Amino acid sequence: MSLDKFNINCPECGAEFPLTETLAKPLITAERAKAQEEVKKNVEALKKQEQGLSQREQALDSLKSQLDARQAQIETAVQKKLLAERDVLTQAAYKTAADDYAAKILAVQEELADKEAKLAEADQAELQLRRERRLLEEEKRKLELQVERRLQEESLRVRETVQKEEEEVYRLKLAEKDKLLLDMKKQVEELRRKSDQGSQQLQGEVQELELEALLKAAFPGDLIEEVGKGRAGGDIIQHVIGPHGVDCGAILWESKRTKSWGGDWLAKNRADQRAVSAQTGVIITTVLPKGVDGFDRIENVWVGTMRHAVPLARALRQGLIETAMVKVSEQGREGKMAMMYDYLTSPHFRARVSAIVEACVGMQDDLDAEKRAMAKQWAKRERRIDLLTNGTAGLYGDLQTVIGSPMPEVKGLTLPLLGSGPESASVEQPDADDRQEGV
Repeated sequence: MSLDKFNINCPECGAEFPLTETLAKPLITAERAKAQEEVKKNVEALKKQEQGLSQREQALDSLKSQLDARQAQIETAVQKKLLAERDVLTQAAYKTAADDYAAKILAVQEELADKEAKLAEADQAELQLRRERRLLEEEKRKLELQVERRLQEESLRVRETVQKEEEEVYRLKLAEKDKLLLDMKKQVEELRRKSDQGSQQLQGEVQELELEALLKAAFPGDLIEEVGKGRAGGDIIQHVIGPHGVDCGAILWESKRTKSWGGDWLAKNRADQRAVSAQTGVIITTVLPKGVDGFDRIENVWVGTMRHAVPLARALRQGLIETAMVKVSEQGREGKMAMMYDYLTSPHFRARVSAIVEACVGMQDDLDAEKRAMAKQWAKRERRIDLLTNGTAGLYGDLQTVIGSPMPEVKGLTLPLLGSGPESASVEQPDADDRQEGV
């Protein structure tokens, strides 16, 4: 009988291994030893019997041969019996070992079957879990993709909406700016038209005020008063105050700002002189009579332009002061008064006055040239300041367009046209004169 079909477990480590003849040999050896021990015991018993019999050896000598034969038979029988018992024991051991091994194999097989069943269930559960996880991951990816698509669509829609709103606002601002520029252009044209078609009275009043300001600035010691509207007596009366506060006479001034010379101005000025008791009269006009260059005395009335007003006033004022001083020192000398009158109306006095006026006009021209030069410098500086301001305002507008409402307000840059569009950031380039000066 082969033992390779049986498996046994180690009682110490629990390892499973097949039952072979090598493993079964100790059992057989143990059974064999046990049988031999039993035989040995029987032999010893027999020896004891032999010892007992030896005492009766002599009596039994005759039976010795029989006993020997019987012993041989017994030994043979014992040997047979031992062999038979050994076979029985061996078969019983084999059977017991086989039964135990079969039981163990069955238990192991049952346990293995149970484990395989549980492992199959675990594999099935893991497979199901992996399938569910894969489905969840796919659903998650689909959901993320759907959300991303919706976000992009919403972002695009919002961007298009904001862009349309910004374009609409920008278009409205451009329309407002164009409307404002058009209105301003119309206002400028209207003002220019009104200025070109202004009334002669307004122009005359402006020149009259300028003449009055020049006389007051040049002669702060004199009494200069304006003739009220509707009164006879010209426009301005200059009461000349000489040394020690002496009233030396009056000069009647008239201001004319027209496009042509009036033929009745001289007669009216003489009449106004008589009305206000003025010693002499002056007409300051923008248009001189024919044949007059700069200033001249026509029909006992001095006529000149605005640039000759102050020099002419100095000369006339000096003549009035000298006449008054002579009158004060030589009162009653009618002859000298007549001479003084003749002197004031003579070509010599006219030449003196012309020389004084020409000198004053030259000084006035120098002063005007200096003023014009300074005004040009001031205008250039003002232009540069405007360029700097416009550039700063344009930069501020660009930054405000990029940053938006968080951009802080800057005093002086919050004008209606600033920050309303790209055109507001344009800066006028400096002219050739500014570039030559290194601006």
